[in-house]
Amino acid sequence: MAANLLRGVPVLPAGDVEVALAFYTDKLGFTESFRDATPARYAGIKRDSVEIHLAVMPEGMAKTIADQTMCRIAVADVAALYEEYKAKDLIHPNGPLHDTPWGTSEFAVIDADGVCLTFFGT
Repeated sequence: MAANLLRGVPVLPAGDVEVALAFYTDKLGFTESFRDATPARYAGIKRDSVEIHLAVMPEGMAKTIADQTMCRIAVADVAALYEEYKAKDLIHPNGPLHDTPWGTSEFAVIDADGVCLTFFGT
């Protein structure tokens, strides 16, 4: 029997996991699913079927790593999510909803540490 990949869970860098948790839950509508301690150094969040883990980085490293990290998230109604996040002033100035040459509509949000989250739909 061949292996069957089921899903991926990105682990995103955070300078302060508590600050990152607040951003993802309060602004992006995720819910906290677990944490390793209080204050958290590693935690999980979820919204619908998307799960993301957040991991604290050594002092001074989070911003450097985050600035080079991107995460793409497929969305059933990307226009509706765009309007939700636009109302909260979360859309990156260079990332408004647009159609791409590869057949998606997408927009970008930058998280509390600088990770670029691209939400897309077809």
